[in-house]
Amino acid sequence: MRKSVKKETTHAGALVGVGGAAAAAFAVLTAKSLKPRTILSDLRLRRLIPSYPRPARKAAFRFGLLGKELAVIPAAGLISAGLLRDGRKAGAAAILSATTSAIAASHIFDAVLPQKTPPPGRKAPFDPHFPSGHALHSASLLAISAWVLTRENLADRKLIAAGAGASAFLLGVDRLIQDRHWPTDVLAGWLAAISIASFAASGYERARR
Repeated sequence: MRKSVKKETTHAGALVGVGGAAAAAFAVLTAKSLKPRTILSDLRLRRLIPSYPRPARKAAFRFGLLGKELAVIPAAGLISAGLLRDGRKAGAAAILSATTSAIAASHIFDAVLPQKTPPPGRKAPFDPHFPSGHALHSASLLAISAWVLTRENLADRKLIAAGAGASAFLLGVDRLIQDRHWPTDVLAGWLAAISIASFAASGYERARR
């Protein structure tokens, strides 16, 4: 029993470290987002990103919807409901807290962070776009769900980690291919998601003791 508590304490501490490091990296990227060097890097990277072929555009559009709040909230609710049904309250709370925190953070960032002109593919040039909400929402949910389901012995660790990582990556890259975000927008969304999911997972580890 003591070994189990010690291990969970170690997990919680490590997760706080990961969350803090991701938050610090996000703050640095935010501070540099309007610097000429960063803008030039975004422009160079954008030139390297291909477009979807015409036959794939409809499917790509539907895939991109998975990063929206209207998709993330029900998904988090379904996973949490399943955990609650089995009496796994800490896991359900972690998933709900990470998802709602990511959505709230996205709206706060839209209101307070500096924004540069979005790429031409974004049809609403005055809408805030840093960081990418799609990347933030989806990566937060996928990361915390993978952690909780693994720790609850409900999924194979390697399989769910690979699936969650690939899905988060593809949903972020989709924003670039569709020319809705700059690369730094997506990277910032991923960093914020890692921070939020890590802190939620740390709280989950502490609640399991």
